[in-house]
Amino acid sequence: MSASVPPLQLAVFGDPIEHSRSPELHRHFAAATGLDIDYRRIRSSAAELPQKLQAFRATGGVGANITVPLKQTVMALCSQLQPAAQRAAAVNTLCHDGDGWIGNNTDGIGLVQDLQDKDIKLHGARVLIIGAGGATRGIVPALLDAGCARILIANRSPARAQALIAAGNDARLAASALQWDYREHFDLLIHATAAGHQQAQLPLPERLQGQPCCYDLSYGEASKAFSRWATMLGCMHHDGLGMLVAQAAVSFQLWTGQKINHKLRADLIQQLQR
Repeated sequence: MSASVPPLQLAVFGDPIEHSRSPELHRHFAAATGLDIDYRRIRSSAAELPQKLQAFRATGGVGANITVPLKQTVMALCSQLQPAAQRAAAVNTLCHDGDGWIGNNTDGIGLVQDLQDKDIKLHGARVLIIGAGGATRGIVPALLDAGCARILIANRSPARAQALIAAGNDARLAASALQWDYREHFDLLIHATAAGHQQAQLPLPERLQGQPCCYDLSYGEASKAFSRWATMLGCMHHDGLGMLVAQAAVSFQLWTGQKINHKLRADLIQQLQR
């Protein structure tokens, strides 16, 4: 008898990590494509990451997801950065090519895919993003590539938003301080702060011009306050569960070559919402 092929060794690194649904997502993808994987959670601080990533590789690790607070730290451990990671200045997916770790970022393409799945028009859209942290850095390049006409990044610290648009180097980007009343019309509002996870007051305006589609990058319990706010303003709204599934599907394809179609993503989202 021939020896059986060992499962593909995959993991997600972060801190905290116990809440991560990545193992569930990727096991679902593996079952649907007939692949055998071993996907685990690995808790790691920034200081521990070099050693823990090396230990993971020593046990056969070939691919990993990277979550907060490690998306910038891990860049220094990559032998190569793909364009999406370079533009986002953050890595959320690692692939080992036999010589070193290749860093990529699937957050932006995952968001765009979910918005397109929901028939939300991006070409020519005017977008307001609340927050100027790593999550925003990860999505802005993909939104620009999708044809958004204007992206205003609003943040408590305007200087941080200004630094982000300077790095983006695109005339369609603008920055501002947070405001309680936005008189400018937007087609899409994206909440990209971590306030929902920290049970802090969301930095959201009290008034908007019109009723833009509202999208929270968070999902589950962390998105409930945003949902209440959008409902109060009469806006259609979505949480980030679809983005989570879509960006995971892109990572899975990078590791395995197996593309996850729209139906499989939609079925998984329904399962996760039960």
